[in-house]
Amino acid sequence: MYIRVYELKEMAAGDYSRVMKRSEVETGSILGDVAKVIDRVKERGDEALVDYTREFEGVSISKDQIKVTAEEIQDAYAKVDPETVDAIKTLAGNVKRFHAAQMPNKMWSTELSPGLVAGQVVIPLERVGCYVPGGRGWFPSAVMMSVLPAKVAGVPQVIVCTPSAPDGSVPAGTLIACDVCGADSVYRVGGSQAVAAMAYGTQTVPKVDKIVGPGSKWVLAAFKLLYGQVEIGTHAGPGEGLIIADESADPEFAAADICIQAEHGLDSAGVLVTHVRELAYAVQERIGRHIERLSDYRKNFVVESLRKYGAIVITESLEESIAYANEYAVEHLEIMTREPILDMQKIKNAGGIYLGHYTPLSTGCFGSGPNHVLPTGRRAVVSGGLKTADFYKAVTFEYFSKEGLSNLKDAMVKLADYEGFPAHGNAILERFARD
Repeated sequence: MYIRVYELKEMAAGDYSRVMKRSEVETGSILGDVAKVIDRVKERGDEALVDYTREFEGVSISKDQIKVTAEEIQDAYAKVDPETVDAIKTLAGNVKRFHAAQMPNKMWSTELSPGLVAGQVVIPLERVGCYVPGGRGWFPSAVMMSVLPAKVAGVPQVIVCTPSAPDGSVPAGTLIACDVCGADSVYRVGGSQAVAAMAYGTQTVPKVDKIVGPGSKWVLAAFKLLYGQVEIGTHAGPGEGLIIADESADPEFAAADICIQAEHGLDSAGVLVTHVRELAYAVQERIGRHIERLSDYRKNFVVESLRKYGAIVITESLEESIAYANEYAVEHLEIMTREPILDMQKIKNAGGIYLGHYTPLSTGCFGSGPNHVLPTGRRAVVSGGLKTADFYKAVTFEYFSKEGLSNLKDAMVKLADYEGFPAHGNAILERFARD
């Protein structure tokens, strides 16, 4: 069997921990190696990027080739069929509209008391770096999810780093998506070295204020190590999918959907949790059909991921299944139940939620609108997916008239005295010293 079935109440502690932690263990084991890569990029800049591209990706490029030229981007349109170009444009439009709907007013204010007006102004970040994966496939969708929210927020400079293909080129679909979405520059560099380049800057790659995007365990390890040197967006590592299902679920649908995130790589995860025993074993029996129809390349990822981090978990009730899902805090959560909207209201921890029997999580991967850069490794306990607000600062302001300050000065000076800050109080009183 490609995936094991567990009774939650009888699940061994080791199995429970392995499934629950998923690729977290693998990421922790490579931090030392990634730290060396980061240090070398910091010290040697472009030279290190060229060396690591050859060492890790087997691709030889020169320093002059790190930045993708405008001609390469325009030439990409001739390498992709018109239907795919149209699909990129259509789905990018959905993503742009969704993230535009997230934007608040650029400025608002209110009178809090007579003579005191306070409010908030939205100020976009200056420069953002978007990591777009490419080692296990080509992801125009990842460009949309990272670049478009930044542009909608008003970021003036948005750069993209992405690995090249074996021939040294950047996949045409990725370049077209960069052009459609408005990326300002593209660099053919991937992995932890790309994250380091954006964090510190090199002779070619500019230093950015914030880095966003999904990536491998190597990228995620770089995010962990560089947080503080540069702001890091949603920590989106190896893919994860979990399905909550009841009697209404179709076992063929569930079996197909377990494979979605598992085909991303050897360190991904696919889990089904249900209180319906017959469904659990029906899915286990049917999943082979969905795996066998994959290419050998993707099949290898699914088989290994499900062996390491896959599970069908049988609970005693729908409530217990929901509780397990909340503990797991998955990146992508499908709710295949009779009342998915009602059941969603019981969810506390998830990166993104896909409701009903006709919303496989793959719909969110390709541009339905909501972002697919979502927290992994149980970070959904404290954060949601990438959003427009990740690319701007909400800065507050206040304006007092003399009358307004007079109305509140006694209360403010009293509190300044109580907290032991006489200079604070004196600054307020000085404005009335000549009265």
